[in-house]
Amino acid sequence: EFYDDRYVTYLERYRSDVKLKIFCLDPSFRLQEALLRGKSAIFFSATLTPMEYFRDVLGGDDKDYRMTLASPFDEDKLCLLIANRISTRYINREKSYGEIARYIYEVITKKIGNYLVFFPSYKYMDEVLAIFEERYQYIKTLVQSRDMTEEEREIYLEKFEPLAGKQLLGFAVLGGIFSEGIDLKGDRLLGTIIVGVGLPQICLERNIISDYFKKKNGLGYEYAYMYPGMNKVLQAAGRVIRSEEDKGVVLLIDERFSNYQYRRIYPKHWRHFKMVNNLKELSYAIEGFWRDC
Repeated sequence: EFYDDRYVTYLERYRSDVKLKIFCLDPSFRLQEALLRGKSAIFFSATLTPMEYFRDVLGGDDKDYRMTLASPFDEDKLCLLIANRISTRYINREKSYGEIARYIYEVITKKIGNYLVFFPSYKYMDEVLAIFEERYQYIKTLVQSRDMTEEEREIYLEKFEPLAGKQLLGFAVLGGIFSEGIDLKGDRLLGTIIVGVGLPQICLERNIISDYFKKKNGLGYEYAYMYPGMNKVLQAAGRVIRSEEDKGVVLLIDERFSNYQYRRIYPKHWRHFKMVNNLKELSYAIEGFWRDC
């Protein structure tokens, strides 16, 4: 009885299996109906960027009150760098493995401590991990695995202790259990490296969503891929500064981060970012940050 143009029925075949699915393209109308059953509702998050996108998909409209607060943390305590000469696009990934390993090494060796590096997929992570461990065998690494138990997650996080003179690098995936909702305050985490713009994997459902919003508001690619991907990047970057005392480094690796369509949706506390075109510039920027902060 709810079926309308916000739903689609699709048929998908894989070898001998056939899936028939009623798929909701736009749940905002149903969410709005649910919200109206209460007197009021408040949605809040540190990563509601861009605001208009989240307002639309969560059932809001132009009459809803919206407020954006400045970050309470000192911008100078976050060293935000963009390596804009490396492409992590799918067709270029094989060429990027070695260079990304070098950039990771350059970040984590400027100050000994704990770091996390996030990848858009397990395959990408595994390829870079293999090169990194071959080159830098003396650096201890942790790796997120598929289907980790709760106990395995806790053991992974417990390794991030502020031990003097100890180097630890955690490999993980964007949008996973370690890129959001964890607090590694103080010296438990000195920085993160984020590889790629976090785009969801291309699939039938994402393409259907893209086609729907392209007709609805002309923002099909943005609603299906760009904005959800950027939200994962913001979540992962947010692991570094968790209190007023924290300070650390975030390196974004992908040429697309320097493009206007991405820069226009950066949160205000990212306005001080710096572009680094090579390892020398990266090294100079991080050394200066740790020296001055």
